[in-house]
Amino acid sequence: MNATGTDVQRPLELGIMFTHRCPIACRHCGILSGPDNFDSMAMELAERCITEAALLDPRPATIVFTGGEPMMYPQHLERLLGVANQLGFATRVITNGFWGRNQATGRRLLYRLQLAGLDSLNFSADKFHLEFLPAEVFRRAIEIAWEAGFPVIVNTVLNMPGDPVALFSRLYGIPTEKIRLFDEDEFIRQVATDTVPPELTQMVNLSFGRLVGLGRAAEYPEEHYRSDLAAYTYTPCQEVVHRPVIYPDGSFQACCCAGGKIASFTVGNVRERSLADLFDEMRTRTHFRFINQFGPRALHEAIAEMSPERSSDPDGYASICDVCVAATKGLCAKDVDARLDHWLLKRFLEKDEISAASGPRRPEPAERDEEGVIAAGFFDTGRRLAGSPEDMKISTGSLENVI
Repeated sequence: MNATGTDVQRPLELGIMFTHRCPIACRHCGILSGPDNFDSMAMELAERCITEAALLDPRPATIVFTGGEPMMYPQHLERLLGVANQLGFATRVITNGFWGRNQATGRRLLYRLQLAGLDSLNFSADKFHLEFLPAEVFRRAIEIAWEAGFPVIVNTVLNMPGDPVALFSRLYGIPTEKIRLFDEDEFIRQVATDTVPPELTQMVNLSFGRLVGLGRAAEYPEEHYRSDLAAYTYTPCQEVVHRPVIYPDGSFQACCCAGGKIASFTVGNVRERSLADLFDEMRTRTHFRFINQFGPRALHEAIAEMSPERSSDPDGYASICDVCVAATKGLCAKDVDARLDHWLLKRFLEKDEISAASGPRRPEPAERDEEGVIAAGFFDTGRRLAGSPEDMKISTGSLENVI
């Protein structure tokens, strides 16, 4: 869920949010899904996106269908799973398990989707879902999933300190010995080497995170377990770029955690541009490459350094994703890239100054030299940024606006 560092390269996934409709309206929902939100993507557009995804290089390993609740539209989902399956994609559906209300109906639905090409499920379950779906509905849904041979991976929001396994066990009445923390890096290795253990399909594999203060979640600040910026580590994030999402209106977003509401995460719209063009632009954005290499906390601090009026929130942040969203909220993509390009350019030039200095004239501490080395490496690996300081200045546009 929330961003974490990894020594494993995340396989590229493409999320298709073809509906905002959901049978429930959870208080923590960042995208305002619910029974009365009928925003949906035309099936022709969704099919086109899957078809274009097959032509990408590199192409996504998995197509993820999300919402809203995609399983409210089984015919549409079945059709899209079929297209993805024919093109050789692995598939995953994000669901709250509402279909566990009736075991026979839920079983028919899941087996029907499995025949259409569904490979895996991610459940969403936490105290906010419990306000609408009783625990026994979720338990019935995961029993159906186990019966069908699916690993049960559960994304849960925990907005309090404590042992995630024990907290989830109390919420849903599932014995702790049937729950284990989900290690995504380990799972990626197992899938790559075809060594996924059988017990993965017999346990609740729990992935936990904290809130992002968007959508309805912003209306309940008392639910946010906040921490100061300093409490978060400088950890690179592999979610951005590796897991982009297409929203019902066609908006192509580099990451789902911004809820489609933060302008700087918007790359473009698939109604107007090809998926290949959008992917190419996304991969070259300084903003996203910075998050991948340095992480959300470093992003927040770099933007704040280049824009002193954007100080840290004295109330803290509900999650590392909240830090990432807050860092660029209110800024357009061009402004974010310009500020980060300038920050990196400063570090690059400071490195040269440090290298030229000697003895007591050394102008900065060693840590700044390390930042300069990192900045130099960032420039060296960037496909958009040129190799010399002068070329870099040109590539950022007018730096006077961000000094």
